[in-house]
Amino acid sequence: MAVTVTLLFVRVESRTQLLLLTACVGCLYAAAAVAILREQWNVFASLFLGLLVGWLWCCGSLFLVWDPAQKWDDAVGTVRLELDSYAEGKVRYGIAYGTVTHLDGEPCGQKVKVYLRDGSPEYQPGDVLLFEGSLHGVERKLEWNLLQQGVFLTVSQEGPLQVAAEKRMTLPRRAAVVSHDLAQRVLELIPGDEGALLAALLSGSREHFSDAFDRALTTSGTRHITAVSGLHVMTLAGILLWVFGKRLGLLVAVPVSVGYAAITGFSPSVVRVVILLVFWAASFWLKREKDLLTALAAALLVLVAWNPFSCVSAGLLLSFSATLGLILLSAPLYEVLGKPLKHIKKPWLKKILHYLAATTTASFAATMFTMPLNLLFFETVPLLGILSNLLILWALSGILVIGISVLSVSCVWMPVGQFLADWVLYWPLTWVVRVIRTVGSWRFAATDSANLFLAIACVVVLLTILLWRGKLFSGRKMLVTCTVILCIVAAFTAAERMRFGLVEVHNCGNQPVFALRGEGVSLINTGAKPDGIADAVQTAMDRWNAVALETVVCTTGDYRTQSGLSAVAECTAIGRVLMPSADGTVRALDGSVAPRVFADSGTVTVSGMTAQLLRGGEDTYGIRLLKGNFSLLSLCGVKTNDALRLTETYPCEAGILVVDDYLANDWQVLYDLCQRIQPEQILVITGGYSEHGDRFAGIPLTLVDDNVQQFRFVR
Repeated sequence: MAVTVTLLFVRVESRTQLLLLTACVGCLYAAAAVAILREQWNVFASLFLGLLVGWLWCCGSLFLVWDPAQKWDDAVGTVRLELDSYAEGKVRYGIAYGTVTHLDGEPCGQKVKVYLRDGSPEYQPGDVLLFEGSLHGVERKLEWNLLQQGVFLTVSQEGPLQVAAEKRMTLPRRAAVVSHDLAQRVLELIPGDEGALLAALLSGSREHFSDAFDRALTTSGTRHITAVSGLHVMTLAGILLWVFGKRLGLLVAVPVSVGYAAITGFSPSVVRVVILLVFWAASFWLKREKDLLTALAAALLVLVAWNPFSCVSAGLLLSFSATLGLILLSAPLYEVLGKPLKHIKKPWLKKILHYLAATTTASFAATMFTMPLNLLFFETVPLLGILSNLLILWALSGILVIGISVLSVSCVWMPVGQFLADWVLYWPLTWVVRVIRTVGSWRFAATDSANLFLAIACVVVLLTILLWRGKLFSGRKMLVTCTVILCIVAAFTAAERMRFGLVEVHNCGNQPVFALRGEGVSLINTGAKPDGIADAVQTAMDRWNAVALETVVCTTGDYRTQSGLSAVAECTAIGRVLMPSADGTVRALDGSVAPRVFADSGTVTVSGMTAQLLRGGEDTYGIRLLKGNFSLLSLCGVKTNDALRLTETYPCEAGILVVDDYLANDWQVLYDLCQRIQPEQILVITGGYSEHGDRFAGIPLTLVDDNVQQFRFVR
């Protein structure tokens, strides 16, 4: 019911329609339960009661939480803000999360995301900020990930800011400070990605990775190790059980785990494992049988009851899906792989093989259950995740234990802590980082696919296996079936990538940036401002699991493009740069990148596509992309008369025409351009103030503001 209410909430404006639609869907769920359960009325009554309570709770939360927040929409005044997190700089502005306690002296009490004028703020949790600002309700967009965090308002600073002398330190804010200080101490002991990895393992802080390593975590299928989860909490609990024994150890482990969860920010994965630990301790003390599925369901119930919108959070769904795979699929698969090992007589060999079997089945089960979600949320399939986990999981428990010990020693005597970090802790961290970098750099370590049908097919097959487990599907058949599914997905996504290329259109400062994925990943910058270029590049490269840019093409020679080029060079490696400037000098770039200069116009191959630079005027160029039946022409940044002259001088027929607000607002010029180019679709790169319909001269017209437009071509 939470998923139903959330998905309809972001699409239906009317509250009455939302209540009626969700009630109708709930009735359909009940009817399906009747058809499946038939005469099992006790079970049906429980399900019906659960649906009713879920519907009432989720709809009630809209009235009790969402509506009070929206009463402050567009409110302006003196804001009193208590920060809950460290402020983060974004070059031209800063962001932070906190609670607006008062607006013009009136109590507010709303959790918000705040946008600050300072591009490098140094504010900490507990700081009280006073400024003139305006509050705005967040849009109903799940991709912004604010609803999932329970943030329903944003605040924009509009006047001078003052920091009050007082500090308002609650327990969560103190935990955030401890987590930050812990990460800083780790980075002081061990710099680089090795220290960033240890900081993520111990404190949940994941903002210190280099861009290349962060991308390698995704492509190698090892990103889960950076999220504090069951591995970390159970390792900590295992140490306490070993020191104090099972009875007293469980008594100590529960509060320690809760404190550790507070330090790491109460992420869904940590809350899940803490609740599982509580159920385990309760079953031991009450001498009852452990029921992992009930404990997992209870953890999910707590999180979704706290914030119903969190039910569609990628982190929550991935965490619970992986755990469900470990509970339902890992054990029968381990029985299949473990049977041949019973006949091995050498104890050391038997232990090694059992470890390999357990790690393989756990990684395999987690991969199978998270694969549909990876396809839906991240459009990627890590093909070598099982290999990566086999190589590094054995080292993580030791790293956690040694890391905690070294940090404790460093707090007492820093020189000894530094010595242990350099000569004991550094080497296993180096092994893990190098494995991730190596596997993540392989071209087909992961493939990308946005195929919804493939994700749904995987879900259907998994559900079929689980429903008929033990009847039609034995452990061996389950292993074979899951292996076949994984191979089909790998083959399909790999073939899809080899067969099709993609062109993405990003709006960066009301000018487009084209990201191309073909034989490699390339970028075409048509004069966009540098603010959003790095984010656009990171988004495309993360989705396509790319390590570096093959080519960057710039279609203007002014300072804005070169500033944008510098921003791109700071976030990723670049193979070559093509610029239509007189001398081709790019001072901000690394010396290993040699720009190639276009004097007037030229044709070049970019990621398997033909790119034609068409001179429109002084320092302004149009760009035409061609590949098979796909063709795109961008005239963004080209003046009106230059655009008309360009289309007369060069052959410019294209299926997709991309223009900015400057050209789109001149209806006569846009009509003349359409007569010459004969496009099948028009994209307008807009700042949000243009008034266009969905068609122009009978041609479909799309406004590109925040949404990324994606086109596929046959390679």
